[in-house]
Parts: sequence; structure tokens; C-alpha cells
Amino acid sequence: MTGLSTTTDAESVYEDDNVDYARQCRVADTAEFLEKLLPVPDRIIETVLKKLTGSHYDGKRWKDFPCSESAVKGKALYAPFIKVANAIRTAIEEAAAATNDLHGVAEWVDYHAQIPEPSLSDAARPDCLLGHNVCKFATKDWPTNDGAASQNESTQPDAREKETQRKKALQASNWWLQVICAVETKRRGSQKATDIVKDLTGHLRRILSKQLDRRFVFGLILGPKHMTVWLHDRSGVLGTSESFDIHQDPHSFIRVIGAFSVLPAEQLGFDTQMKFYASPDNIVPTYRLNHEAALVYLTATGREKQWVITTNGNEQYLTVKALSISRARVMHGPASLVWAVVAFKDGQVTSKKILVLKQCWRPVGSKSEQEMLLKVKNAAADMTDTSGEDFVVHVQLEETITMSGKEDITGSLIRKGLQVSASKRTLDVDERYLRVNMMDDDIISIVAVTSSRPTSRTHTRLLFSTFGWPLKDFKTRREAVRGIRDAVVGHEYVYYNGLLHQDISPGNIVLAWCDEDVGTTGLGTKGCLIDFDRGKYGRENETEVPAKFPALDRDSAKRKASLFHEVIAVEDMMHTIIDGSVMVAGSAAVDSFELFQYVAKAWIHVSRFAISAERIVDSGLLRWTKVSRKFSFKLTEEERQSDSRTGTPPYTSGEILSRQRYSRGSDVFHDAVHDIESFFWVLIHICLTRSGPDAQQRAELNGDNKDHQQLCFIVHCFFSCTENDLAFNKRKLFGAPDDFEKVIIPHFHPYFDELKPFMREWFSLLVLAYDYLEGYEYHNIHRRVLDILDRALASMTLEERDSDAGRKAVIESRRDSLCKLTEIREGHKDWQVL
Repeated sequence: MTGLSTTTDAESVYEDDNVDYARQCRVADTAEFLEKLLPVPDRIIETVLKKLTGSHYDGKRWKDFPCSESAVKGKALYAPFIKVANAIRTAIEEAAAATNDLHGVAEWVDYHAQIPEPSLSDAARPDCLLGHNVCKFATKDWPTNDGAASQNESTQPDAREKETQRKKALQASNWWLQVICAVETKRRGSQKATDIVKDLTGHLRRILSKQLDRRFVFGLILGPKHMTVWLHDRSGVLGTSESFDIHQDPHSFIRVIGAFSVLPAEQLGFDTQMKFYASPDNIVPTYRLNHEAALVYLTATGREKQWVITTNGNEQYLTVKALSISRARVMHGPASLVWAVVAFKDGQVTSKKILVLKQCWRPVGSKSEQEMLLKVKNAAADMTDTSGEDFVVHVQLEETITMSGKEDITGSLIRKGLQVSASKRTLDVDERYLRVNMMDDDIISIVAVTSSRPTSRTHTRLLFSTFGWPLKDFKTRREAVRGIRDAVVGHEYVYYNGLLHQDISPGNIVLAWCDEDVGTTGLGTKGCLIDFDRGKYGRENETEVPAKFPALDRDSAKRKASLFHEVIAVEDMMHTIIDGSVMVAGSAAVDSFELFQYVAKAWIHVSRFAISAERIVDSGLLRWTKVSRKFSFKLTEEERQSDSRTGTPPYTSGEILSRQRYSRGSDVFHDAVHDIESFFWVLIHICLTRSGPDAQQRAELNGDNKDHQQLCFIVHCFFSCTENDLAFNKRKLFGAPDDFEKVIIPHFHPYFDELKPFMREWFSLLVLAYDYLEGYEYHNIHRRVLDILDRALASMTLEERDSDAGRKAVIESRRDSLCKLTEIREGHKDWQVL
């Protein structure tokens, strides 16, 4: 297969970042922004200004700030800014009638002059910042491994060096935990104005990714005379459209700096329903850390940190394991955080049942997971078989998180209903995303390309009673295939009851702990489909499908038969497979030329993977079964205009990524077949990248292995490249199906060789389904794929002796994990799962 798209050059990556940045970066009126988001009382501002006049403000400008009309270096701003900012902080804390949550625990610092040490710098840092005092001082007490090394003389130098590097990396990463507000200046004469905004946005994004209890974060851009203020939340970035002169408008300057000493923590972006768990008797919010808690906070990784989370109903849960926190770094979107938790109260675990707690930001107006799954349950009330429900996540609680009794919504509570300013200027080609007007080193005004209203998002908390392990942590081939098979059953159940998942990925398939196989390991699992964040509920439209193609009636076969050689002349590819003795059953076969083609291709597919001596082709042989569908997912014209792509790109159908059909057909809309294709890519990825259980990635994919460049190339082309390239490569593969055998199949790891024939059949089935959108394969895709997976499972040996070591490692890891989660040491008989 030639001509695969593999764009990886820096310009394309930069362009992708630009587009994301442009779409989510907006501005609002400066006066409204400051008044609504930083509501410091005017009387306090006036009191502070009077107190500082003479000592720090001379009536016209703040002292020591550079006054040259020519460009100045950013460093010339650091010292005077820090001096004045801390003077404002001290004065406003004295003037305020009541202290806020950050009173006395934070100060403005010059990063370059104080912290961190140069050796700890792992990336660009903000020029100045408002930071936690206790975090800064606690870094001096971070433990070293020197003592451990002296007690264990066998410790090798390379091991000590590795530990030292690990510690430095952790310190560099956790450096961001101290930042409350970031400040950026123009540091280089050649630095573009838009780059200053991008740098600050990057800092704010980093803070949100590291501080899991931050709902949003503020940032400042400072020049010799002017300042702009920025807010980053899960709806994107919002800034002031015009800068203000800090010298001519000292009240606004005091308002901005003083807000961090006056406003409560929730108005500065903290989630006040989350507290850091340092020990049973040391549970504190991160903005009020004591020295002992700070040491734990700063020396633990993001996954190791524990939290006590309080619901709106005042129920408490202790996080015992981070299951997914990587999405905290997204610039906009759900930013889902997921932990395994146990019930908790007064410093004690009150139940050893393991639950899963998820916090995310869903679009306002979208259906909640609990609401959608409840509709599915109601729709399934008349079904005789509801076993598919066992393979779908169970939601125990869903609520909108509140701050001081108000729903936590980006558009209303965080942004206070600020309207986005529209662009009134024509932008140059190189200013397609954001135009920043400068005078000397100062930002004067900012024009955002997009003035569209950002997506307002609701902070949501869910509690699930489904606990398990990621699909990638399978203990055998059989368990991996069984996990996917069960998830397909769950998908079929929700789909035929009105709900389409739309985001099938390895992270949304878990191996849920159940009582199966208890006799052998006590750690039986079943596949379970989770995370319906991007799910879509269909419109009721009960029909029997497919309607276009009739069934092939065996009883009329001998009376009304047609030889397949009539089709052979049309499709050259068929003549090598079909002979003239095969008959098509049914009267419609002689009346529809399109049906001739469809029957021929369907028979080719069946004959390739299930050779039969039967020579009369009817619906039974072709596995054609009509199904009743109560819901339709076709888009209305209005939905077509507003519809956006959903899914995790490496596993998303090429049709959805490109918005074009692989073959013939009408406009693309997300349907069951696209999710089934995503399941297919999930299993393909496992077969290409894994060498067995125990999270074993193939050694050939590590480092620069010249002997396996083709494998690395294929994995990159179908799973790691840009969305546009992914769409192109998948479309190319489905457009030339024979390439699947040449390009994909040869690169399966030998551990998965047993799956090759079944993956060939699955791919062939998808090709046929996409070719005939009104065909049986398209409309009955679940049953057909489940048949393939069931046969794959039946063909596998129950014991995989070649992988005993890996299998045992997974079992021991699960046992150890459960023991740590629940602090149980007696054995699996006491493990509980709701």
C-alpha cells in the first residue's frame, strides 16, 4: 500500500496548535471583565491607593517601572512589578474587613530570581507568578535518597542516578502546583505579540493539568504601562479586549492584584468540594496547605495524590486510585477526571466497596449520562432479553456540582454571562487567529478571529458502581476478545433502545470485575462499555430494516433462479470466485440488477470465511435477518449544520473523520457501523502494538529499530498521525480492501496469530456494510460481528501456557491493587463490588 499520508513536519503541528488556540481564544469588554470577574469593593481599592501613594505610587505612575518610550526587556519589569504587587497584597489584606482563603499564604515572586533552581527547569515557565508560600518553602525539605543508598551498599550507581533523575523530573512537574496566577511579559525583542498570549495560555493550561482541584485559572500579561487579564476554563480562554494603563488607571491595577487577596477561593478557580488527603488527620484544601501536607502534596505524582470529595448531599468519598487524569490538560472540553473511591466520613473509610467517581464538564443542554441510560432502560422495558444491560456502566449518582449553592457552569458562574466581543477589523494573512496591537512592548488591544459564543459547560459529578481494569491490562487473548465482545453486546443493547455511544476507544472499554471464573483466580471479568459523554439519543421511528432489499425465498429457488454468471460480466473480480452452478433464490433476484450485485458480493464474503456445500443462495446462507429498529440517527437539516465530529481520532471511522463515505451513499451521519469500526480499530491496535498480557508493548516499537521500520510506519499511519492523515489513510484502506492483507495482517504480533482469520472477516464485513447502506450487513452489524467474535472465542484454547508468566503477573497485580484499594489482606472472599 503506497501513498499513505504521514504529515509530521513542525509546520503542520504548529498549524494544528494554532487552529485549536484560535477556535477557543476569545475576548470580552475590559471594564465588564474586571468588574464582574474581579469584584473588589471600590472602597477597599481607594483605601489601598491612598496607603500606597507616596511610598509606591507618585500620583502619576508606579515607582521604579521603566519609563523609556523605547522597547524594554522583560527583566526590567520583574523587580518593580513584584515589589508593587506585594505592597498591594499587604495593604489590601490590612484594609479588607474579612480575610479570604489565600490570606497570608501567597506572595508574588519573580520566577527567574527565586525559584525553581535551574536544574529543575523542564520547560518554559511564567516570568512572574503568585505562588503558595508553603509550597516554596516545602521544596527545601523534599527527601533525598542519600540515606537509603548508604543503608544499602548494593545499590548500584546507575540505580541511584536513575532515582535522582526521577526525583528531578517529579520536582519539575510538581513545580506547577504552587502557581495561583501566572504573569507573562515580552521577554525577547523578536518575540511576536501573539506569541506572548500563546505562552501565557500554555502556562494556564499547564496549571489546570497539574492542579486537579482547579476549575479555572487567571493569568496576566504585563508591559511597561499596560496590562491585559486572561481566564482559562473548560470553555477555552477569555481575555480583556483592551489593555488598561496601570499608571493612569491605578484603580484597575489594584483591583486585579488585590482580587487574589480578597476574593474567596472558589472565585479564584478552586474546587472547594475537593480537599487534599495527606493523612487521616490532615485533610486540607490545597490553598491552605500546612507544611506536612505540602510535603506529601509535592512529592506525590498526580496519580498518587488522594482527595476527599464532598457531594452536594454532603456525602464524602476518598479517592484510592486515579483511573484517568490525563484529560485535565485539554484546552477545552469535558476534561474528565476519574478515580476509584470508597465511602468516607470523619477521617475513616466507612465501606470497602469500590466505586468509581468521575468529574467532567459537559455542554450545557446536553443529556447527562444518567438521563440517557435511564431513557434506554425505559425503552427496553418491553424487551424479553435485557441481558445487554449487564455490559453497560451503571450510574449510581449524577449531580451538577455547586459552589456556594450555585450550579458550577462556565458561562454563568465562572464567566458571569460576559458577552464575547466581535471582531471589527480585517486581519492580515499572518494574523488569522488573533491580532494583538502593540505600542512599544505594551499590548494595546486584541482582536479575536472568532466572535462565536463559546460552549458553556456544566461541572458534573457521577458515581458508578462498575469497577474494573483498562482493556489494555488483559490477562489473556481470550479476555481481551471477550472484553470487546461484551462491550459490543452492551453497545447493541443501548443502540436498539435509542442511544449511540459515538466514542469507542480502549479507554471506554473496561474489564469489569465480576464473579465469573472465581474458581480459578477470583478475578473474573466481563467487558463493560463506559463513558457516554458524547452519546447521542436517536429519534423514535420504528421500522423494519433493511427495507430496500427483499429476503431470498428458498421455496421459489428452483422455479425462479438466476445463474450468477449474469453478474460475472459486470464485476470482473467475481468471475474467479463464482461459478455458473450457483443459484439465487427468490423472485426479486431476477428483477433487480442492483440486487444481483449485492447478492454476489454478500455470497463472496460468506464463501470466503464459511465454506458451504450448499449451492442455492438464500437469506439463511447469507445470514440475512431483518431487524426492527425503533430509533433513527439520521441527521435533520438543522442537525447537519451544527453536527460536530465525535470520537477518539485513532479509533474513529474514516468516514466520520473526513465527513465522506468510503463508497457510494448519501451524507455521512454517525451510526452503529461507525462505532463497530471503532471496536475493530481497538482490537487491531492491540494486535499490532502488544506482545502479550501484563501491559507488554512490543519491543520493536521502542527506540530506533531499523529492522521493524515498516511496523512503526503502519502504527503511525493508522494511530498516531494527524486527524487529516488518519482520515486519508483509512479511506485509502477501505477503498482498496485487498491492501488489508498486505499492510495490516503481516504485522500482527505472533501472540495474536489466532485472530488473523477473524479480523480478515470483520474487515470484509465492514467493507460490504459500507458498500450497501441499505443492506443487511449495515443494519444487522452487531449480530454479524458478535458471530465473528463468538467463533473467535470458541477457537481459542482456554489455557495459554506460552503466556503463563504474563498472565500470572496480571492476576497478582489485580490482587495487589484490590488489597491496596480496600486495605484487605484476608483474601478475595472479602472483596466487594456493588
